Amino acid sequence: PATEEIVHRVKVSTEEEVEATVRAAHAAQHAWSTVPLSDRVELLKRAVRRLKADETALASLITAEMGKPHDEATEEVSGAVDKDALLDLIESANASETKGGNCVVTRAPHGVVAIVSPWNFPVDELLLLALPALAAGNAVVVKPSE
Repeated sequence: PATEEIVHRVKVSTEEEVEATVRAAHAAQHAWSTVPLSDRVELLKRAVRRLKADETALASLITAEMGKPHDEATEEVSGAVDKDALLDLIESANASETKGGNCVVTRAPHGVVAIVSPWNFPVDELLLLALPALAAGNAVVVKPSE
């Protein structure tokens, strides 16, 4: 944005492609929801940790795409790759619980969750929106900011 140079061109999905993506997410969601909560959370922790290897590249891309100062982009990505504590909270919030000694409250996924991610924190906000949905056993379809 600062130089007005094109960083990358991204194809806009057709309505049919979006519908196919949602159908595919719906088809995958049932299998994902049968994975035990603790296993889903551990898989998500490992996936987020893998972003650490690309931390510098992600920060540079954020700076190039939106003009965010590199120090701020680096701070965003550094925070984004450290979500273990958040995922622990998400796990406890999704765990079944017993009420009154004989009533068990269980949580069930909704299915496919759509996320329209904001432009100003493209990595961290996406994770803050997607991780709770995924941990709960939902599938997620993301429409990134333009």
